[in-house]
Amino acid sequence: MSDEYLRGDKLLARLMHGDAGGGDLENELLKEFQHGYPINKLRLLLRAQDEEVVEAAVWIASELGADATPIFADIADLLRHPSLKVRFFALDCLTANAQPEDVRAVNLGLDLIDDPEPSVRWKALMFLSRAPEMVLRAAFNVLVVEAAGVKQRGLDLLLHASASCDSAAIIAGLSDSNAVMRRYAAATAARVAHSDRGPLLQAMESPDPTVKQFAADAAARAGIARSVAH
Repeated sequence: MSDEYLRGDKLLARLMHGDAGGGDLENELLKEFQHGYPINKLRLLLRAQDEEVVEAAVWIASELGADATPIFADIADLLRHPSLKVRFFALDCLTANAQPEDVRAVNLGLDLIDDPEPSVRWKALMFLSRAPEMVLRAAFNVLVVEAAGVKQRGLDLLLHASASCDSAAIIAGLSDSNAVMRRYAAATAARVAHSDRGPLLQAMESPDPTVKQFAADAAARAGIARSVAH
C-alpha cells in the first residue's frame, strides 16, 4: 500500500466492509478519485456482492463523468442490476461515456425506457434526448439487422425527425398506441426543442404521465414555460 494512495485505499476498504450508505464516506472517496486515485480500483466496489456497495460505487462513477471511461464496460453490465439506484446512476455513466462502438451498452440503456421504476424511465429518456446522433445511429444499424421491433421504430423516428425537424411525425408519435413509442417521441421532441418547441409543448400536455413529466422537466431545462402552450 503506497503512501500516495493510502487514504484512498483505507476509504475503499471501509466501503467494502459495510460502511456504505451514509454519504460522507462516498464523498470522501470521490474526492480521492478526483485527485488522482486510480480509477481502476473502483472496479472492486462495482463487482461487490453488497448492493449498497455497488450503489455507492456507481454513484461515484456517475460523478466522475468521462473520467470513468476506463471502467465503462464494468458499469454497462450494471444496467440490468436489480437495484433501481444502480440502474439510475449507470444511465448517467452511459450518457457521459457512450461511444458508437458501445452498441451493447446503449441497447441495454434503451431497454430501460420501459423500466418498471418511473425514475429509471425518466433517466433513460434523458439519455435518449442527449446521446450523440452517431451513438444512437450505431445502435439503430444493429437493430435493423436484428429486426428488433419497437426499439427500432423508436430510433427510426428519433433519427429521422431530429435530422429533418419533422414536427408532424413527432406529434404523431406522441399519440401512438404503444407507450414506448410515445416515450421515443417525447425524447425526440426534447432534441428538437431548440429549433421547434411545438412538439415538446405538445408532450407537456400528454395524458401519458411518463411523457408528461419528462417533457415538463426537459422544457424547464430548456427554459420553455408551460404557459407558452396556452
